[in-house]
Amino acid sequence: MLYFDCFSGISGDMTIGALLDLGLELGYLQAELQKLPLTGYRTEASRVVRANISAMKFDVRLDGDTTPPLEGHIHAHGKHHSAGYHCKAADILSMIRTSGLNANTRRMAEAIFTKLAISEGRVHCIPPEEVEFHEIGAVDSIVDTVGTAIGMDALGIDRFVCSSINVGGGFIHCQHGVYPVPAPATADLLRGASIYSKHVSTELVTPTGAAILAALVDEFRSLNDFSVDRVGYGAGTKQFQDFPNCLRLMIGTEAQGRPGAGKVRSESEDMDQIIVIEANIDDMAPQNFAYVSERLLDSGALDVSTTPIQMKKGRPGCMLQVLSPMNRAEVLSRVIFEETTTIGLRQYAAKRIALERELISVETRFGTVTMKVSRQNGAVVSCSPEYEDCARIARERNVPLKEIQALAMEAYRMRES
Repeated sequence: MLYFDCFSGISGDMTIGALLDLGLELGYLQAELQKLPLTGYRTEASRVVRANISAMKFDVRLDGDTTPPLEGHIHAHGKHHSAGYHCKAADILSMIRTSGLNANTRRMAEAIFTKLAISEGRVHCIPPEEVEFHEIGAVDSIVDTVGTAIGMDALGIDRFVCSSINVGGGFIHCQHGVYPVPAPATADLLRGASIYSKHVSTELVTPTGAAILAALVDEFRSLNDFSVDRVGYGAGTKQFQDFPNCLRLMIGTEAQGRPGAGKVRSESEDMDQIIVIEANIDDMAPQNFAYVSERLLDSGALDVSTTPIQMKKGRPGCMLQVLSPMNRAEVLSRVIFEETTTIGLRQYAAKRIALERELISVETRFGTVTMKVSRQNGAVVSCSPEYEDCARIARERNVPLKEIQALAMEAYRMRES
């Protein structure tokens, strides 16, 4: 479980900074961002201090911006767009859907931008798909939003809880005029959250930050019997003399048996409660199962499988089985009813045990490949190159797929030794 401690609000760059402080590899983040059809920017990460607290600062700099980071620069990597960039929500969502990002990352990124579009549309009384993103749709915000989804997926987070949120105070000047804090779209996105204003008279929650919470958070509440494993601080741009402008993210577990606490972790394994959804189908075109599986994975399924079975009167059929997080069962059931011919489902709770998971980027002479590494009690049990990375490189460089996979394994072994 990940806990958003928003004592100084939240923004997209603060979220990524905190994820980097938690252990997200900057090289992996940059490699994944390259799967977006977006150019003209570079990303940077710095170790900074905010009111005597050490934090990670994440920045997106447009090409041509030579302003150096104000504090200790760690690493930079080139890419992406130009000042004044803007486009409609439908364009951004299409960009995410057609990217090479994995299904879980696409699902989270789409959810965040959909929340943004709906709230902006509601405020300005226009259809969500027609909303034109300027400030919140600029390149840096696209990178912040998708980068947040990449980080949450890489760290294996499957449950999100958020504290009360300090939104700041005063007024802000933006494209459409002068508005009270929180700005109208931000206030709309914070429906259901507990907010307060304290310490400073300035905006502390950006629309991107509010959309991240609106799309990802399962519950807004205080912690109870929470065991903290890791803590990360992400720095904001604004600096205050006696108040740390940081977002604190904490990864850990709540006591077993607490309502809503799904994951129970030991040193060597993760155990979490899931819902298994099953349907027996004998009257659907076989090729449709591939599309159904894709829809289910994009909607948050942990896994989808089909098994040949014999049904009544000897008819051949398939059992569709979906592994669902506790909070996605309703959505996934709806997808099954919409996309298949079944008229009934079975659902039951089960425990899933998984090894510790880590994503590591390695460099081959043909390009960067992500390695999926599994550990038990800290020792590596298995590792394998990400198929999508290898397949993409094989197609682009006209090299056999198995050669790319072998090179990735060799690069990983050299790195470890």
